[in-house]
Amino acid sequence: MAFRDDHTEVAPPYSRVFVVCGKLNEDDLRPLFEKHGDLEDLYIPRDRNTGTAKGVAYVKYYKTSNAAAAIEELHLKRVDKHSKPLKVMVANQKHDTDVVSEDKYKRLFIKVPRQDSERDIKDHFSEFGCVEFVKIPKDKSTNESKGFAYVQYRTFIEAAKGYERCDRKYRPMFATPKEELQRNSRSGQGQDNSMDMRADNRFYPQSVYPQNSVSSMINTPSDGYVTVNVTCSPQVPQQPLEQLFNIVPGMQQFEFSDDPYNGYSKALVTYANASAAAYAVEKINNYHFPSGEILTVKPENQLKRVANDLTNMVDVFKKSLDGGGTSPNLMQLAEAIAQASSLIKQATSIQVGTEQLIDTRVDRPQLDDFWSSLPPSQPMLDRDARVAKRCFIVFHPHPPPPAYLRDIFCRFGDLIDVSTFSNKTYGYAKYGSERAADNAMACLHGKTVNGIRMKVLEADEKPPRDDDDEMDGRRKRSRRDDD
Repeated sequence: MAFRDDHTEVAPPYSRVFVVCGKLNEDDLRPLFEKHGDLEDLYIPRDRNTGTAKGVAYVKYYKTSNAAAAIEELHLKRVDKHSKPLKVMVANQKHDTDVVSEDKYKRLFIKVPRQDSERDIKDHFSEFGCVEFVKIPKDKSTNESKGFAYVQYRTFIEAAKGYERCDRKYRPMFATPKEELQRNSRSGQGQDNSMDMRADNRFYPQSVYPQNSVSSMINTPSDGYVTVNVTCSPQVPQQPLEQLFNIVPGMQQFEFSDDPYNGYSKALVTYANASAAAYAVEKINNYHFPSGEILTVKPENQLKRVANDLTNMVDVFKKSLDGGGTSPNLMQLAEAIAQASSLIKQATSIQVGTEQLIDTRVDRPQLDDFWSSLPPSQPMLDRDARVAKRCFIVFHPHPPPPAYLRDIFCRFGDLIDVSTFSNKTYGYAKYGSERAADNAMACLHGKTVNGIRMKVLEADEKPPRDDDDEMDGRRKRSRRDDD
């Protein structure tokens, strides 16, 4: 498995432990660690030349709290009177430094509504363990909450329980200690999606705006649009989203809206030129925030804009006819006709270009039997449409690209959205009718596309408080299905 590499990132965080076990073998270790939760894997490295065990082991759990419980119970414990005490600790991950702060495993970083107080947050998170303190950073000029907070627990296992069981609206993640961020900044290291240290410092990807970004933007091919549509699922506040798109030079307007019912944020971003807009689509589309939100960025529907402009021209012309019975100026009439003709030609070219873009961007794998078994593509519903049924999708070994997913799941009609999550092997498809969702499950369950096997099941009508719990339950049922 990938996480057997000593420096591989694992999910959920800190769910893999490193054990100094001496001469103990897997038969000795497995019963000890299984007492604290289901094991995803137990790996004992061996010398490549002699085949002898190196005296250490890696134990991977499905849940962070299971790993924390194992560390609390087994660290420095003797298996028998003749063996040395076990040393059990969190295994290093990719960007860990040699010096690890204990606070790294005890402090959570969460998103909070701006009206929440530290007392409100402490009361909620105290349900899972002893909270030492809660800190809400505030804007120095307005003294208002910045929309995030830190929750410090007394022990690792309490923090793990808070991470797994708290209300999902908080979008919890383990906080990186300040001193480690400073070391990484000085050494040029950082997390995979390295964050720019400004304002809400966990939202902004430096990779979106590299040092040569201006020259890169100039060389980015453009299709003539200057406005892009943005959708973020689940929701994020306006400030980090707006500042993210402002990284691309030339942003002129940012229109933001929230859809709490369907659980996503939307924005319309206008740039000064077409190259900047195309650069934003190229660099930010399908960006995953560290806390799991996914951005979809695409050109504005220009056909709709052209139609609106043409309608406005007609309205102006009608008003001139109705204004006191006077005839409209012939020059204005000629100008309106010329502009309408230009807009119609523009609409035609946009439609042709869009059709070509759709044909070239989705490069379907050469799996004729699979694709021939699917019905033809059908248009998707608007994201504002009411959800009639959701499908829960499990992928092995990983999710396919978003373009494949949309192309596959839209073929049953009434598809609203299909999404996956960062570092997860599952996702959801939302349909506007039960019939379409049932047809998708009947046709796609157990199918393989481009080497990726999919299990498509009916999602719970009311999502549980902890998405990881649902994933665990689904995963266990999937293993039973395989058996």
